[in-house]
Amino acid sequence: MLCALVLPPTASAGRETISIAVTEPQPATLTGDLYTPSRGGPHAAVILLHGCGGVAPNAASWAQWLQSEGYAALVLDSLQGRGIRTLCADTRPLTPLMRVADVSAAAVKLKSITGIDGDRLAVMGFSHGGATAIAAWHLQARRADVTIKAMIGVRPGCGTQPPPRDAVPLLLLVGGQDDWAPPENCQKLADAARSASAPVTLVLYPDARHGFDAANVRGRAYVSIAKGGKGATVEYSPSAHSDSEKQVKQFLAANVK
Repeated sequence: MLCALVLPPTASAGRETISIAVTEPQPATLTGDLYTPSRGGPHAAVILLHGCGGVAPNAASWAQWLQSEGYAALVLDSLQGRGIRTLCADTRPLTPLMRVADVSAAAVKLKSITGIDGDRLAVMGFSHGGATAIAAWHLQARRADVTIKAMIGVRPGCGTQPPPRDAVPLLLLVGGQDDWAPPENCQKLADAARSASAPVTLVLYPDARHGFDAANVRGRAYVSIAKGGKGATVEYSPSAHSDSEKQVKQFLAANVK
């Protein structure tokens, strides 16, 4: 399982911890670590949504990388403030659809922060967070007060819903050997989007498994509690990780920067 990364609650250069109030599915106060570039602004911002195990090293690594590229990045913790330890064995306490409210709350919060351009926001989610990003993509029209320009799903569960009307651009980064979030539904979504002229880009890494962007994973690891006890594998792929950075850089430059 991807190890949880516990970040200190104190502010440091380019990073501070902020609180975000949510009302769904029940009222709670979430926290997030906001990484901001040291110069310029206002900055486009990316909301990062962790996987089923909570905030892990890959989220912080992506946030720091985005920061170096000139973006603000908010690593939102959807679990700790709700007293949830993990969703890897059972997602019912907080499904991706339920978690969409976190995206809206985080976007509203970012709009209130000096130095953030609230009209240039993107969402990037990993695994369960990727499925959340896709759910938010489907529901984007329901929040007129939130402007999200682009969505990114990294090894997500893509579901089976057809693309929404007037969809914002969506980038899907998936592993061809992923047995936790198999790529087939993402391929179907991309095919349906192509037929509907919806702006969906699928990048498939044929040999990559779940966790291909998690450099903290050593070798191939088996997560026995995944998928309700059915189990799944995670493995880091330097080549897929490197290319995914290039894809994200190009995608964000085209849609929010």
